[in-house]
Amino acid sequence: MSALSMTGVRAGYNDLNVLRGIDISVMPGEICGLIGPNGAGKSTLLRSVIGLGVRMEGAITLCGEDIASIPRSRMARLVSYLPQNFNPSSRLSVFETVLLGRHPYRRGWSMDSREDLETARLCMEETDTWHLRERSFSNLSGGEKRLVMLASALAQEPRLLLLDEPGSSLDFRHQLSMWKLLRKLSGNGIAVVVSTHEVALAGRYMDSVLLLSGGRSAAFGSPKEVFTAGILSEVFQVDLTVLHDGMTDSWVVVPGP
Repeated sequence: MSALSMTGVRAGYNDLNVLRGIDISVMPGEICGLIGPNGAGKSTLLRSVIGLGVRMEGAITLCGEDIASIPRSRMARLVSYLPQNFNPSSRLSVFETVLLGRHPYRRGWSMDSREDLETARLCMEETDTWHLRERSFSNLSGGEKRLVMLASALAQEPRLLLLDEPGSSLDFRHQLSMWKLLRKLSGNGIAVVVSTHEVALAGRYMDSVLLLSGGRSAAFGSPKEVFTAGILSEVFQVDLTVLHDGMTDSWVVVPGP
């Protein structure tokens, strides 16, 4: 059973259609990358999965269930979503920010449980943010904030993780660590759908790729099938060369001559 299935999905805002006829299936333990030019519809696709301010047509199922039939309280346990933008001026501490991810498991105004505290700590250690726990979230750098929000998303313990450009603002070391962490999570059965512009690096870790262009699927398949000079050059409208790295079985995208 797929963790996420989208069939004939059209989505947009008010009278504007952004996505047109999207069909994908993502299995548990799979990392699916969303790539494409700015404005191609990557963020809209992620938002449509959880019905966040998007008008949607077509069928979307999570773990075999139609999203329309899933209560919001249960949706919050199934899916965790990390948007591109979040409240940068929050007065919460870093640890309090990560604990927000535990809200789906609380009852009413109950206090943080020992399990909540331990889960938050583990997620912060995984994202290299534990040392920031007493800092104010608003005083962090852009990259630090993104890592903290990733820790909060992980604290939800989702079966499907939706990430909108999580590597934005991260230095190269933390970008690499993030992708290794996503690979580790997928090994534990979590499905990951992640939009990214870090094509050369991300190609090492993705199991499948959806290439969007003008709101439509230009290609969907394995990195080997999608990462071709012809397909990428046409969509991004720039001459690109794709090299295969036999040592890591990955694809490296570089500017053409």
